[in-house]
Amino acid sequence: MAEMLTDLLQNIYKRIAQLGQAIQELKRTLDELNQNIEQKISNLTEKLEEFSNEIKVTQTKHVDAVLEIGKDTTKELKTIQEGLGLEALKNLIKKLEDFAKLSEGVLNQDTVNLLLSEAIDSVKNLKESLKEEEQEVME
Repeated sequence: MAEMLTDLLQNIYKRIAQLGQAIQELKRTLDELNQNIEQKISNLTEKLEEFSNEIKVTQTKHVDAVLEIGKDTTKELKTIQEGLGLEALKNLIKKLEDFAKLSEGVLNQDTVNLLLSEAIDSVKNLKESLKEEEQEVME
């Protein structure tokens, strides 16, 4: 009976030792899993930082590109404007407006009446001169 008890105790110790080994193996596996998870998180964090930097660089490039497009477009519009003579047309319109204002002053009713009066007087004088010349020729 003592021998049975000794065998039973040895089996219990053996199983406890196996359980201890299984627990150590489980701990080692969990440690490896934790290390693997930490590595994946570290890699993910690094990739997110790289991605964030890429976004910043891309945004800057897009903003720069849009600014450059805006500058080029403005330059081209000015070139087109000059090519179409829009500036010259504006200047011509301004000169015509100035001329119209000047003409209004020159062509007011009093000035027109005076000019017509002088023209009529000139025509009368011319007629009289012609009549006098005809009479002189006839005499």
